[in-house]
Amino acid sequence: MRRASHDSSGCIIVLLVLLFLHLSLAAAAPQQKVKTLTPVFVEQAPRIDGVLDDPVWQGAASVDDAFITYNPTDGEVLPQDTKVWLAYDHDNIYFAFYCYDTQPDKIKTSITKRDSIFNDDWIGVAVDPLGSKQCLYELFVNPSGMQGDLYNTPASGENSAPDWVWYSGGKIVKDGYTIEIKLPLKSIRFKHGENVSMNILFWRRISRLGMSGAWPQVDPGKGTINSTTKAVYGKLRKQLLLEFIPSLTYGSIRDLDTPGNWCAADDNTAVGFSAKYGITSAVTAEVAVNPDFNQVESDAFQIQRNRRYPIFYSEKRPFFMEAGDIFALSGSHENMWTVVHTRKIVDPLWGARLTGDAGKFTFGVLAAADRWPGRAIEDEENFYLGENAYYGIGRVKYGLKGDNYIGMLYTGKKLGDFSNRAFAFDTTLRFGKAHSIRANFIGTSTDDPETGESYKGNAFAGRYVYSTKKFVGYLDLENYGKNFRMDTAFYSRTGVSSIQVFLIPIFAVKSGWLKAVRPVAAARYLYDHTTSLEDRYLNFGVVFEFIKQGMLTIGWDVMDDESWEGTTYDTGGFWGNGSVQLTKWLSINFFVNRANHIYYDGVDPFLGKLFSFSVGSTFQPLRTLSFRFNYQYTDFDRKSSGEDVYDYHIFYSRTTFQPNKHLFFRALIQYDSDLDQVMSDILASYEFVPGTVFHIGYGSLHEKLAWDAPAGLWRDDAAVKRFYQTSQSFFLKISYRLQF
Repeated sequence: MRRASHDSSGCIIVLLVLLFLHLSLAAAAPQQKVKTLTPVFVEQAPRIDGVLDDPVWQGAASVDDAFITYNPTDGEVLPQDTKVWLAYDHDNIYFAFYCYDTQPDKIKTSITKRDSIFNDDWIGVAVDPLGSKQCLYELFVNPSGMQGDLYNTPASGENSAPDWVWYSGGKIVKDGYTIEIKLPLKSIRFKHGENVSMNILFWRRISRLGMSGAWPQVDPGKGTINSTTKAVYGKLRKQLLLEFIPSLTYGSIRDLDTPGNWCAADDNTAVGFSAKYGITSAVTAEVAVNPDFNQVESDAFQIQRNRRYPIFYSEKRPFFMEAGDIFALSGSHENMWTVVHTRKIVDPLWGARLTGDAGKFTFGVLAAADRWPGRAIEDEENFYLGENAYYGIGRVKYGLKGDNYIGMLYTGKKLGDFSNRAFAFDTTLRFGKAHSIRANFIGTSTDDPETGESYKGNAFAGRYVYSTKKFVGYLDLENYGKNFRMDTAFYSRTGVSSIQVFLIPIFAVKSGWLKAVRPVAAARYLYDHTTSLEDRYLNFGVVFEFIKQGMLTIGWDVMDDESWEGTTYDTGGFWGNGSVQLTKWLSINFFVNRANHIYYDGVDPFLGKLFSFSVGSTFQPLRTLSFRFNYQYTDFDRKSSGEDVYDYHIFYSRTTFQPNKHLFFRALIQYDSDLDQVMSDILASYEFVPGTVFHIGYGSLHEKLAWDAPAGLWRDDAAVKRFYQTSQSFFLKISYRLQF
């Protein structure tokens, strides 16, 4: 099954040359009257209900100018007008928006949980409260007043994990919709004093057109953080931030012992506590005891059959989610997903964090103790029984011009006599009008008494980006040594070097329905230093972008050579995906893949033919009610003989009912024919603000099994089986945010 080696270096050279040969000329963009903004000080705070009848909003708008598109194409005038007002008092900053729309009956909105609004119409504001261009607090509101918030940094881009306390209201009116936002100064790091300058940018999304625009215009070569304008606040007072969040979590799970008989429930009650203190307006200290899972969203389902690499699960615990991006490194992230993956702190006893800004410096320190490595393991000896693992992480960045910076990171894990440490340096550097470099270098050292080994390793990851309105291209270089080990990180492989190139010209289309065409050429070469084998990849594709948030992607892997267990396999094929918001109440999406694929077996791997297809839809008959359905079919055959190796069907449904912005009900059902399992999960949740929550949930697992009475055990290999409910769980969480 070994394939003759291809000389892909010529392909990569051609792609690099093409990076500088795209000569499409951008049309002159409409001009905006960008200016420094002067928010109005108010003695009487506006009522945040989405109705712009407060006296402060009766004056001239702070922004009454065209919004210029950045998606799906750059440089057009967003075809609906928008006005923005800014105000503040001693404790809050305020924003008001009038989003005009000549077809208000086509405005898409919903009453939904936080960060689930991005397929709706929405308005947004990005705030850099320190004026350092090293972070943005991004706040989004749909016409029903529902919220989404992201944290944006030069190292890692946008992250939806942090949730801040802020308030919003929205209302659809006869000629559009209106929005109000109140952002407490206690929720952000800022400078206090007189004539405080913050950087500001506004967005607007029109769902049915699939178009997004901004004021000031977002320049692709500069990025969002550098495209902001200034807002000068006359005087901001220092805020006393003192916050406590006690929590109580109860969980119970029990399994079916024999048909009709359940084993005793495994109950667990945990009391948690977190505290936050603002040392200054820009420096915050936090501590948590028994930081728990948020429990609102269980881990997203992921296919576990025939996987080469471990599954990545995102962080769910509020303490670790907040301000996590400060520990991210700039660079390429093809192999290294994240250098600080806090889910590796499995069962934390306590955690402490200090974050802040001082002049051009941004810093963060995180420490935690993890009980998980010292647990008792059934039928297995634990070398570290009774020991806690201790983690220490430190980060500092120095801001240069714009969002450029240089930074350092330290991570360490200590478990008994075991230790793993990493020191990293990284930078983001923009130059010219369209160029940027992002890079990091990491050195690691490990002492392992269990194996008696001590070793050092290193890694480098860098990305060069060229970005304009008409062309995007990037070049990645990565090298991970054989002895590289970083216990806080999530990465795929060690002992490899790789180069990767992407070239994406962008063609705007003047059509009523087609908006842009993006041809894509991608090439990758990887060398495995352990086996001396090579991976080669060359793909050509095209992306079509339409109105109604429509997207269609078609790709062809012209060459895809992947090495596994000493053999190189040809895994090329075709794939495609698409999505569209057909109406306000119905969206659909699909994915299809037909390709050669490796059966990852350490003893007897082989090449197979994979066919995978999925289709999904979201049906929203009411603002408060939505249904999500998804079906996936996968078939894998041995290529040499056509023998069926496996095939499975997966059905997934999610029903969500949210009568208001605080109360939320959800039911999940999933059937997996490969595992012969049906899983269900029911949740009721009330969240007043992040931190003040009440969750109650019930989950069950049904498995298709047979009961072998003589042997006294369950069998999944019997000829006749039926579904039994084999597990059920219940959980309850209560927490309350006290802020002074």
